[in-house]
Amino acid sequence: MTHIVESALAIQDITRIEQEVSLTSTDSNMMVYIILDASSQIRFANHVIWRESNANNVIDGYSNQTHQEVVSSKKPTIRTNLDRRSIQAYYPINTSDKYSYSNAVDVIYIEYNISSLMAEASERLQKRFILIWSMGGLIVVLFCLGLHLVLIRPMKMLARRTQNVIDGKSTNIKVNGLVDEVHRLGHSVFLVENLLVESNQRLYDAEQRWLYSINADFKGIWDWNSQNGELFLSDNWKDILGYKADELIDSYDTWESRLHADDKKGVLSALNNYLKGRTQHYECVYRMLHKSSNYVWVLDRGQIIQWDEFGHPIRLIGSIYDVSSELKHQRITVERQSHVGVSDIIDRNELANELFDLQAYARKTNQYCTMMLINLSNIKLVNESLGEQLSDRLMMQISARLAGSFSSSCVLSRLGEDEFFIAAKDLGNNLEHANKRALALASEVRQVVGRSFSVSGQDLSVFTQIGMVVFDGNESLEPSQLLERADKALGKAIESKVNSCVLHSLQLDGSHNEPQKLQRDLKLALKNQQISLVYQPVVDIDGNTESVEVLMRWYHPKFGFISPKQFIPVAELSNSIFELELWMLDQICIFIKSLQQSNLDCPCFSLNISSRHFHQDIFTQQLLDKIKHRGIAPDLIQLELSEDIFSINPITAKNKILKLRRAGIRVALDDFGSGLCPLHRLNGIHFSQVKFSASYIKDITISEESRNVFTSLIQLTKQLNYPVVVKQIEERQQLTILSELNSNLFQGFVISRPLSQQDIKQLLESDISLSVVWKVPFS
Repeated sequence: MTHIVESALAIQDITRIEQEVSLTSTDSNMMVYIILDASSQIRFANHVIWRESNANNVIDGYSNQTHQEVVSSKKPTIRTNLDRRSIQAYYPINTSDKYSYSNAVDVIYIEYNISSLMAEASERLQKRFILIWSMGGLIVVLFCLGLHLVLIRPMKMLARRTQNVIDGKSTNIKVNGLVDEVHRLGHSVFLVENLLVESNQRLYDAEQRWLYSINADFKGIWDWNSQNGELFLSDNWKDILGYKADELIDSYDTWESRLHADDKKGVLSALNNYLKGRTQHYECVYRMLHKSSNYVWVLDRGQIIQWDEFGHPIRLIGSIYDVSSELKHQRITVERQSHVGVSDIIDRNELANELFDLQAYARKTNQYCTMMLINLSNIKLVNESLGEQLSDRLMMQISARLAGSFSSSCVLSRLGEDEFFIAAKDLGNNLEHANKRALALASEVRQVVGRSFSVSGQDLSVFTQIGMVVFDGNESLEPSQLLERADKALGKAIESKVNSCVLHSLQLDGSHNEPQKLQRDLKLALKNQQISLVYQPVVDIDGNTESVEVLMRWYHPKFGFISPKQFIPVAELSNSIFELELWMLDQICIFIKSLQQSNLDCPCFSLNISSRHFHQDIFTQQLLDKIKHRGIAPDLIQLELSEDIFSINPITAKNKILKLRRAGIRVALDDFGSGLCPLHRLNGIHFSQVKFSASYIKDITISEESRNVFTSLIQLTKQLNYPVVVKQIEERQQLTILSELNSNLFQGFVISRPLSQQDIKQLLESDISLSVVWKVPFS
């Protein structure tokens, strides 16, 4: 219409404008259709009555201000007037100024009625709203139904099943959920239910085995809650003291009030130390008052099984075992307050009768039997460090522990200061099977004795060697013959560094090196100049001699050369080891003096010192005095100590080593990694060398695992700043691999055999590399 008006005005065709305006009157919804001039006068209108009138007076929705804004901007404006239910529009008319009439009109104003459209839209919106809400409601219902089927119903079933599990009821409820999490949860509850059933069955079985164990071993069980003071005492516990089940109250006072006055303080102290974590286990041998007013000896063991949220122990369970009959030879009575002796050596006639009876039983039942001699290898060292009274207490604990473990199935006796005797029967009618059972029994004995003992606040370890003989009685041997065979096997066990349990075989009968004979001959060896020294170099990767290990050799006039593996353990069982090692120190000092007089660079000489000698109170001062007397520089002497020095009085051992180090004497640790010493014992000690146990290189040429273990050990020693010596290298291939694994010091036959004094002097004078040391033909 704007275009029509503009073109009509251009040609002054007013009639055309009137015709177009009249046509709009045919639309019933067209409320106002007018053309205005600048003064708001209506020039054309769809209703004739409005012509030549002022729009402000006759048109309600008209705005003169909007009119002027549209003309000024030359842009149309369209508005919706919801109050009038209409659309209002202003369209500017753009005409040329040359036409005088063009100035008469400048805006077309339209108001169009949209009430019917709004009503229609409202109706359609209402219908759509109803449809959407109906569909939404249906969707919500379907969602809730699906949620119930997929999640809520399975969760309710799962809850019911869980409650049945808690209540201990059997259930066949199956939980099948479409959601993976629910399905997995249901499966987990199913597994928990099966596990609970299995656990209950295992608990029942364990209870039955526990009850059987109590009745079979005649042990008295106790269960103590230290938090509330409750104490359970089994019927067997009360029976050991001569009471019926209803004659004693289950209480802590029942136990404590029956402790012997002389033992009470030590027992309560041991229990308190265990509860506070100062000792690793609780085990005591003490006396308890019997109903008959006598005292019985019991072995008491316990273990913590429950802690509170702060880590404090609140519950212990343990057992007592009557060992009175096993300790019947104890020279300890209720009236005496000192331990005069641990036990008498068993009467030889009595032992002979036992062995005769055992052979008769073997013949009658066609069953093999065994007897074994148990040697406590380091008991002399332990006893010397503890003193007489405490060593007696330790022997009582050993006797009681063996009795508590084996007296119900074996004959147990004590033969001497460091030996026990055990005889067992019914090993079967097959020799091979009987041998295996005997070795298994010996291994069990070693484990029982090998657990640490706590004596007066000290943790002590006792090492054992065992010699055994298996027999069926058909040979009808004299008891002395059986003892001799077992003694030969024990001698082999003492000699061996690997096998601590040796079973007698006929090959041992020809052996000439029984410990008793060697011990007698060894006392004369030094006097008769049968002992000599040899020297084996320890070299670095470049072949330089870092140190020299001094080794003893014994040439027996009757038996020839006797291996140090045979005579050194025998010497350690007697005082001969002290004399031998001090003699060796004197000889080394003299040799060093001679080397210095020859103007040779003298390496340090490494002497093997036994643990027993090292723990002697006078050892350190005696050693320092000898070195000072000989005028030898202390750093030319190195002591080789094995790890077992820390098994007895580790703090004292550490202080001795530190004193020696301060004095300038070197200290090396032998057989490092053998497992005889926990690593924390080595804190604060700087060893001049550590020698790896030879077992670490045994399979190093064929086993990747052995190489990995060796590499890990090398890394550990480097972090500890310990120079490492790999000893007993016997193959060139071993040496090659060890060099590749960053070993830095080497010793063994592949490098050099043990040399005489003249040979070692020649080696120090020469310049020989690692690769050819082993080939040099020393005279």
